[in-house]
Amino acid sequence: MSDQFKFNRIFDNNTVRGRANVAKATWASVGLIYVMVKMHRRNAKRREATKYCKGCQQKLFQ
Repeated sequence: MSDQFKFNRIFDNNTVRGRANVAKATWASVGLIYVMVKMHRRNAKRREATKYCKGCQQKLFQ
């Protein structure tokens, strides 16, 4: 599999392009984690909102 994608050549620490690729991959992974955390929190808020009656604010039985 490594022959197919050549990770060593793409993420080489000796070249400027390789170091730039490492930095890009790092920022992409940080951004992905940020988006996943935001989506998880939004879904948790939606789940909490559905547990209460909108009219009387009493807890609904599930």
